Amino acid sequence: METQDIYEVWNKEKSGVLSVEPLIYKACKEGKMGNIFSYPDGCIYKTVFTYLCGKPDEKIVSEHPELIYGTRLVCMSSEWEEYIKRLSVKFVLRRELMEPLNGSSSKVLAPLPEGYSVSCFTREIFDEHPFDQGRSYKDHDDFLKRGVGAAILYNGKVVSASSSFITVDDHVELDVFTDPDHRKKGLADHCVFEMMKQCNDKGLTIHWDAQNPMSSNMAISHGFTSAAEYAVYWLE
Repeated sequence: METQDIYEVWNKEKSGVLSVEPLIYKACKEGKMGNIFSYPDGCIYKTVFTYLCGKPDEKIVSEHPELIYGTRLVCMSSEWEEYIKRLSVKFVLRRELMEPLNGSSSKVLAPLPEGYSVSCFTREIFDEHPFDQGRSYKDHDDFLKRGVGAAILYNGKVVSASSSFITVDDHVELDVFTDPDHRKKGLADHCVFEMMKQCNDKGLTIHWDAQNPMSSNMAISHGFTSAAEYAVYWLE
């Protein structure tokens, strides 16, 4: 599994335990996405990531190896982290969770390069699901009601987009991506700026889980602050 182009390998001495609850984790806990595997001393929440809570149970893991193998593991307790570290870890990835933010961006943006234009998520854009965005919503009407999104168009094609990955009550998880052929032009900044404006207009709080330093720096430039760094483990 190639990761270096997307993630920064965790190289810190401190613990990688996640001490705060991301929105995706909360959504899984509330039964709105993913699956829950409970046992007397802990719980495993399987969704985009697999969140390991409480104390590990070796008998359960041996009987159900699919719970921790072939998935991105996030330890929500030191007991789980100690257990995972004793196994055959292939790599450990670093992520940075931002403090949720309710408000518009104050970042001053340079004008879009010639030929590029910004758009909200029209029905046509939503149905295209650029960079796989919008798929957690039933349809465009559901997205208009609960979600937000902005895209950059070039020759009629979406080359950058930022949208809500999920909506939980009045909270949304931000997802942003730019076509590699159109990067380093400030396109993602314009998408995030517009998305934050839409969230402010709708009274939505934005959650940002940065998967690399570039994403983290972008979040901070738009007014977010760091809440926690944590590790994501992948086992052999």
